[in-house]
Amino acid sequence: MHYGQTVILGLLLLLQGCLHVPGTSSLSNTTYTGPVIDMHLHALGAEDQGPPPLALCAGMTAGTAHDPHQPWGQAFLAQMKAPNCAHPIWSAMTDTELRDLSLAELERFNVTAVLSGTPARVADWKEQAPGRIIPGLGLNIARDPFTPEDIAQAFKDGNLKVLAEVTNQYSGIAPDDPRFDAFWQVAADLDIPVGIHIGVGPPGAAQLFSGYKAGLHSPLPLENILKRHPTLRVYIMHAAWPMRGELKAMLYAHPHLYVDTGILQMALTREEYYDFLEDLVRSGYGDRIMFGSDQMVWPGLIEEGINAINQAPFLTLQQRQDILYGNAARFLRLSNETNHKPQK
Repeated sequence: MHYGQTVILGLLLLLQGCLHVPGTSSLSNTTYTGPVIDMHLHALGAEDQGPPPLALCAGMTAGTAHDPHQPWGQAFLAQMKAPNCAHPIWSAMTDTELRDLSLAELERFNVTAVLSGTPARVADWKEQAPGRIIPGLGLNIARDPFTPEDIAQAFKDGNLKVLAEVTNQYSGIAPDDPRFDAFWQVAADLDIPVGIHIGVGPPGAAQLFSGYKAGLHSPLPLENILKRHPTLRVYIMHAAWPMRGELKAMLYAHPHLYVDTGILQMALTREEYYDFLEDLVRSGYGDRIMFGSDQMVWPGLIEEGINAINQAPFLTLQQRQDILYGNAARFLRLSNETNHKPQK
């Protein structure tokens, strides 16, 4: 090789090294650090998912092959007691610890959260962190005593801003079941945003809840409601995974329909989560995906969920801001409130 060729090759290698310095152009290093809106936070008791401590591992869909000689509930609890992963997320031990650790995470990551739970527990959490909580109401009409009139009064009194999480799916009740019609009517009349569970529960959900059916992962029955109430604001919690084709059909047909990412950062393998999320973004629906941690008794789910969005290699900084903040601010109509403006 001639001297001139050697010099040119050296310059090319040097230039190539400069172009690949980590952090100069990689999407994965453009981290969004502004305020966050969590559309999916629960105010629960520390024992509401089972006796603590309980651990979650990312990718709960993996390793669920099961011999039915043992009830699935026992097997799943055993997994959470002895997690088979390097970095499990552990639950809080007491109600007070759960509340305080969760609120500390909201403060640490500058999060405002839609909080669902019993009215008393939501009020308690809101009193401890009034600037961080948007009060919601969890509802399953097969189990809970609330009437449409109760919902209307709570909204008028200011004790309710969002009707979420509606968990009728666990009782085998589809979104267009006539038993829920009066609730949809109140939400439409009073402009109450609704977050409805359509998609994943815990692994083996059909073995844990008698009414749960995989077929109810489909978002298509929601279309009857959106056609009947065209001004209704609805977001599908858990993004109807894995029914991505049906979900995209619904998003295409109904431009006011949104989704959240609740628990997908843990329920799915990271590869599947990113493939699912990228598919929605690539299809043009990145402006209707909202972050949801689905924090129940594991305060670390908040950080894990935010990091999963920030580390997604296919998202631009603007798309991360949209998912973590902007889309929810638009959906909730908070965009003009000064305390919800993104940091520059």
